[in-house]
Amino acid sequence: MPDEEEEREIAWLAMPHKAPVLDRDGAQIGTADGLLGDEGDDIFHGIVLKLSRGGKVELRAERIPKITTRRVYTDLTPAELEGLPPIK
Repeated sequence: MPDEEEEREIAWLAMPHKAPVLDRDGAQIGTADGLLGDEGDDIFHGIVLKLSRGGKVELRAERIPKITTRRVYTDLTPAELEGLPPIK
């Protein structure tokens, strides 16, 4: 059977690599490509978001209300996505 694990909220350190990242309307805007934070002090700064259209941006923790076993949820609108700082 395919992975049928129930979607549940998890800690930032357990975020699945390449998890789909959704905007506030539930549309996929990219995938999680890395964590930004201090693991030792358990301080979450955000994620590296690999955009569906190409490129990578920094997505700050305050824009991420929930991380689950399957997805990363954001409160971003499509217009706000354009203003995220690029990561090279």
